[in-house]
Amino acid sequence: MPIDRPTLKSRLRRVARALLRPGASLPAYTSRMLHLHDIGTLHRAALEDACRRDASPVYLGDHIGLCRILGRYKFHVDTRDSGFGANILLDGYWELWLTQFMARSVVRGAVVVDVGANYGYYSLLLADLVGPTGHVYAIEPNPAAATLLRRSVSLNGFDARTTICEVAAGAEDGSTATLFVPDGEPKNAAIVADAGVLAGGAAHAVPVVTLDSLFVAHPRIDFIKIDAEGAEQGIIAGLSQTFAVHRPDMVLEFNAARYADAAGFLAELTALYGWLSYLDFTGEVREITPERVLTEQFGDDWLLFFSAA
Repeated sequence: MPIDRPTLKSRLRRVARALLRPGASLPAYTSRMLHLHDIGTLHRAALEDACRRDASPVYLGDHIGLCRILGRYKFHVDTRDSGFGANILLDGYWELWLTQFMARSVVRGAVVVDVGANYGYYSLLLADLVGPTGHVYAIEPNPAAATLLRRSVSLNGFDARTTICEVAAGAEDGSTATLFVPDGEPKNAAIVADAGVLAGGAAHAVPVVTLDSLFVAHPRIDFIKIDAEGAEQGIIAGLSQTFAVHRPDMVLEFNAARYADAAGFLAELTALYGWLSYLDFTGEVREITPERVLTEQFGDDWLLFFSAA
């Protein structure tokens, strides 16, 4: 039954009097933007709920979607991306164990490197964490992903503290490599020897540079994240001077099935810092033996962590 205007006014007056009585308070407003501090300190389930609540995806046309990630950042993504994009549009977060580890570990004023930046999920978080006195180098060779990365960095006001390098990091400067980008899975783009034998994607010729050459004049590098789908050995070879001078903390995706000599590569990584650890699915650092990394979950990814501290 519809409510007449006098009755509605009467009910509203009673509600107002109840709220204004001594000791009364307004209900908590729960739709606020997440604070940067929340990302590192909230319980994971609470952070997931908040991110889903605030994702608010919209379609901009031309296969471009826009959503809010981590309750803070506006984020562009290709709507044809079924592996990463569909999940980020729905949930507003990705790999919370690594996300929360970064939020707890990277400090203001730091200089950080995101190798394999893709659309910039971690680049945006890192740019916020380092603040206006820090800097982020986002390395992304995929032209389509780099375009959306630039748009998101600009939209969130992080241009001045972010350098986007549309190159493939490798062992030597000056060459060209072939980047194969699978349809619907650009996060799995990889440097390949011969794209002609692959189907279901696009191949791009991309310039190769060493990260040492990018950072040669930089006073310090504090943190590096590397996710390069099998190109990690070349990237590490091109970082020898950076490791010698700066000794940055590093998170590296390691998959023993991708390397011709996985044991040799792992020994090389361990020798850089003298000990081996990984990030578990709670975002905690755990020590681990090379034998476990090489044999357990063979073919799956480990997030190895290295630190001089």
